[in-house]
Amino acid sequence: MEAMQFEPMSVGRIIDRTFTLYRNNFVRFITIVAIIQVPIGLLSVVSNSFLLAGISGETYKSEAAPESSETTELRSETDSETRPSAPREERANALLAIFAAIGAVISALLMIMGGMLSQAALTKSVSETYLGRDISVGQAYKSILPRFLSLIGASILVTLVVWFGLVLLVVPGIIFGLWLFLTTPCIVVEDCRATDGMARSKALVSGNLGKVFAVGLVALLIAWAVMIPASMIGSSVALLVGPDHMMLSMFVSQFLDMLGRILSTPIGAAASILLYYDLRIRKEGFDLQMLAQSAGPDRG
Repeated sequence: MEAMQFEPMSVGRIIDRTFTLYRNNFVRFITIVAIIQVPIGLLSVVSNSFLLAGISGETYKSEAAPESSETTELRSETDSETRPSAPREERANALLAIFAAIGAVISALLMIMGGMLSQAALTKSVSETYLGRDISVGQAYKSILPRFLSLIGASILVTLVVWFGLVLLVVPGIIFGLWLFLTTPCIVVEDCRATDGMARSKALVSGNLGKVFAVGLVALLIAWAVMIPASMIGSSVALLVGPDHMMLSMFVSQFLDMLGRILSTPIGAAASILLYYDLRIRKEGFDLQMLAQSAGPDRG
């Protein structure tokens, strides 16, 4: 495996190396995301399908065409026979909708947690690749599992801090978000706890807010450039299929959204870890540390 050169990088250089890492390790990076996102995405599709089926059953009854007087008379004659089954059908639809809603909530929570897990594993994989070390998909996940609670805690705390800052006239929230931009790399690479990772991120980012903003913005725009076309294709397919095949259109739409997320997630992870090492090189002489290690007597 070819290691990257340890040197300070401009924003353009970070983005260029991001694509280099992405291209050279495409299968591994995509597998890391897909192994989590695909099962969760399928669960979401199934729960949403049941939810749609329950809603469709109730809607069909509520939007039925007006009956003529003759039909009403005939219906009144047979009400005694059909009345017992109607409540059972309504209860079945209600239970179906409830179970589907619970499944949707569970799949949403799993998607959030799975996203954090795959992001951390990607960060570990990109970091090891940047340092010139081999790492498999299983090794990446195994290495970050002991830090998973710290990652969850950090995610919650970062979200609260950023939202609190946004309430304070928006700008503080943006600054807080930039300060904490490297929390995940700090936790994964340096084995920090949640609050220590946040403090470490702020220490690295301080004095470099403009650069962090630029890298984050470019990475976000690139990710959108991947996700938005996938979403637009899904919407177009839904329009072509029409309302008569809502299940199929929903499946295609969610599948393409999932595909867009899988393809775009490694971009942000690679950009953030390269930015992390760039700031360590500038502030802490990380490149000199790596040079000293490579020249040490215990090399190999």
